[in-house]
Amino acid sequence: MHARKVVVALIFTCFSLSPLVASADSSTRVHAFTDRVEPFRFSELSFSSGYARGELRGDDDLEVIPFSVRVGFDISEFVGISGPGALQLGIEPFVNAIIAPEDGVEVGLNVGFRYITPLTDEISFFGEISSGPAYFSIDTVEQGDDGFNFLSQIGAGFQFELAHNLAFNAGYRFRHLSNAGFSDPNDGINTNAFITGISFSY
Repeated sequence: MHARKVVVALIFTCFSLSPLVASADSSTRVHAFTDRVEPFRFSELSFSSGYARGELRGDDDLEVIPFSVRVGFDISEFVGISGPGALQLGIEPFVNAIIAPEDGVEVGLNVGFRYITPLTDEISFFGEISSGPAYFSIDTVEQGDDGFNFLSQIGAGFQFELAHNLAFNAGYRFRHLSNAGFSDPNDGINTNAFITGISFSY
């Protein structure tokens, strides 16, 4: 239920900001990360890391240092979205280091969508949602033995343009790990993540 409320709030925020941005005069400014000339094109390559933490049963916490590479494809024209914002299809392989309650790793591939819209000449807002398969290498009460899971994420953040084709990203992600009922137990593990990274536009 908590995750559903976060999803609704994120979608509402994205679409609420769009009219405000669209009403601004952007005729003299080219936004490298949101301009598009083709219905479907490779538009962004990002490298991100950060810190994630969530509670496990008992006194233990799950602590993770995420690392991901994200490949973004602008699909705005393909789905009929116009205006200054852009919708991306993102493919994000990740290798996340688990540092507590013991050493381990999360390895997987997330696929999802990111909507990004400029707020000023140098600052853009984005909202995102993604999910995909993941290998979780430690045993927990919530998920049982190590093995196959799904990692789903929803988040939002800001992109700060450093140069025409280079930007710094900072954002928050709510993460949910579960095995989708393929095995027992499947109580799920929720974590809060703070992510920073660098993006290159193409």
